[in-house]
Amino acid sequence: MIKSYIISVMSLLVSVGSVAAQTLSIDSCYALATRNYPLIQQYGLIEKTKEYTLSNAGKAYLPQVSVTAIEGYVFGGLPNFGTSEGSNFKFIGLGQVNQTIWDGGATKTQKKIINAQSETDKANVDVALHDLKSRVNQLYFGILLVDEQLKQLEIQNVILSNNVNRIKQLNDNGLAYKTDVDEIRVEQLKISQQRTEFNYTRNGYVIMLSLLIGAKINEQTILQKPPGSTQFSDKPIIRPELSLYKNQRNLINTQLDVQHVNLMPKIDLLGAGALLAPGINRGSSKVTTIGVAGLSASWNIGALYKNSNEKELTQQSIQRINVQEETFLFNTRLQLTQASANIEKQKAVLSEDEEIVNLRKTIREGYQLKYDTGTGPLIDLLNATEKESEARGQKALHEMQLLMTLYDYKTISGN
Repeated sequence: MIKSYIISVMSLLVSVGSVAAQTLSIDSCYALATRNYPLIQQYGLIEKTKEYTLSNAGKAYLPQVSVTAIEGYVFGGLPNFGTSEGSNFKFIGLGQVNQTIWDGGATKTQKKIINAQSETDKANVDVALHDLKSRVNQLYFGILLVDEQLKQLEIQNVILSNNVNRIKQLNDNGLAYKTDVDEIRVEQLKISQQRTEFNYTRNGYVIMLSLLIGAKINEQTILQKPPGSTQFSDKPIIRPELSLYKNQRNLINTQLDVQHVNLMPKIDLLGAGALLAPGINRGSSKVTTIGVAGLSASWNIGALYKNSNEKELTQQSIQRINVQEETFLFNTRLQLTQASANIEKQKAVLSEDEEIVNLRKTIREGYQLKYDTGTGPLIDLLNATEKESEARGQKALHEMQLLMTLYDYKTISGN
């Protein structure tokens, strides 16, 4: 899921710094944010750790050699084994070679545990990276909302500018008051103030999104407005947390295999030798060597005593994970239900926005006609213009809120 973003982003940009003056989609921002986040390096570290650990586990069947050298005081005596006259400080060398023939499945189980642990670690990273999508949503849709509001301000400013030109002509002919021009100028200055506030807000969002995705965004960068999905509900929950719970259960079950391994005997091929310095073994003046070769078997039955308890502890651990998963799904479904209700509400509100905008436009045009014919005051026209702008702004706000809630729903469900 997360790793697919990493693959897709490599073909998106040749250089991170080349995002400016290009078009960005929300999916590309997801991919770039994932690629840029420092935690992404964990994937490579986990894979390398698994590779080296598996390599070490595979060496369990290599011959194990041990050599011991003893220079010590020999005292006492046994039949046919003693010391000659002279110093009791003697040298003894011991060597042993063990070749595992069957370890009861220990190596195989260890490799399974290593792989299961690696998958669990990766799933933990997936969960952490999934949270990036929510942060991208907030910044991305915040920028789009500001852009929509700036468009509505521009529409209002164009209407006012047209009236300024018309009033100046009337004023030149003595048919309008200079104060009318000043009134409209005040409204334009208020629009300029709002534009300044929106631009500062947008710049803040752009800076944060640039840092999040690791690419510079400027005024020429176009953020695509994502399509609204009509089918947002009844989608399965495919969050990375579910993979994490699955991998955790698999790891615990794999670790339980160790108890089975501990119940098995171990069989080795053994070779051993000893070197006895002169003066040992009834005073021989030559170096004496002895050797032995054969099979060795060991079986520790201590694991039998706690095998049943270990199985019960494993079941308890799995049950804890199951409870965590059930709690997560319960909370996620609650979030999806709330998001679904918000989507329906926003759709209902948005369905009347277009009619409100059209009515406000008609009202403003009526006051425009009255003012142009000298039968209505300028203040009525200005009020109507402002209300039309507010209606357009509300429509843009509701559209963006609906779109953001739709993508929040997708993020919550993991789709």
